[in-house]
Amino acid sequence: MLFWDGVLRGAAAGLLALLLVLFARDGRRTLTGKLGVLLSTAGLAYLILPTLGPEANKAWWQAPIHISALSGPCLFWLFAASWFDDEFALRPRHGVALVASLILGMVADDTAVCGVHIPLLDLGWRISAMVAVGAGIFVSLRGRQGDLIETRRRLRLVLSITIGLVIAWVVLAELPLRSWPPPLGWRLISSAGLLALAAVLAFTITGWRDPGLLAAVKTLEPAGARSEVDDSQLLARLDADMTRERLYRQNGLTITSVAARLGVPEYRLRRAINQGLGERNFNAYLNGFRLAEVREALADPAQRDTPILTVALDAGFGSLAPFNRAFRLAENCTPTAYRARALDGA
Repeated sequence: MLFWDGVLRGAAAGLLALLLVLFARDGRRTLTGKLGVLLSTAGLAYLILPTLGPEANKAWWQAPIHISALSGPCLFWLFAASWFDDEFALRPRHGVALVASLILGMVADDTAVCGVHIPLLDLGWRISAMVAVGAGIFVSLRGRQGDLIETRRRLRLVLSITIGLVIAWVVLAELPLRSWPPPLGWRLISSAGLLALAAVLAFTITGWRDPGLLAAVKTLEPAGARSEVDDSQLLARLDADMTRERLYRQNGLTITSVAARLGVPEYRLRRAINQGLGERNFNAYLNGFRLAEVREALADPAQRDTPILTVALDAGFGSLAPFNRAFRLAENCTPTAYRARALDGA
């Protein structure tokens, strides 16, 4: 068992080190790449930690390794959010969640090292870790239908579920532990799980050399620069439906229904919008038309007394919350402030 633990742990460490290099090289200018480096480091720390003897439990130098290992579940959530949500940005609440999870995990582990097992405290740490994993899976699957980067859309399901299940497996496997370092049988489970996780990630990064996978939103190539085929007629028909027919106003509009309306396969419409217009997400593409209509309405003195909610709903937004979020992201101010500034200028 010791031999196989070493083999599995060494193979996983090698793949994680490779991923760390790939994230640092290909994604160093993106948030996803930076979080990928931290996630790979957390995996390496988790592989190293169980191999340290009992004498290292209270050594000062093992604290950074311990903290890095405990950050894995939260880092997976943030990594998935940054990779699959083009509007994601780190907020103070993300840091608070990470720090709170680390404190809970450190306290739970330190009490166990001291020979005091507090089931409620230990369970609290496991639950927080599982919540972070669940959040990562949720954000990975949430926008899959509207993702216009085909390779990334296909990867969402396999990658998120595989990584989520492996982290959940390792976290749940720790529940019966009563001491540290853990027994060899548990080390085999964690080594095999992390090897599977690293293998999926490595295959993802090296198997699909699509520059859009880790590309920053602001550094996308100009519209039409990556077009592989001539979709100009299809895009012209799509633009006519959006600008003249105002199709974007339709409630519950999806790329599937638009493809059916245009009489083309869904994959072709995804490719045309992504490669021909430089868009990464179908909902963001629709919101561009909706926000243009909203800006025009808010700057119109004749609609001064029209409620902002009415303007948003007429433009195709389903509710006020997503409208406010999209408007703030685009204009860096509230709709009310935009209207006041536009009308004062008029």
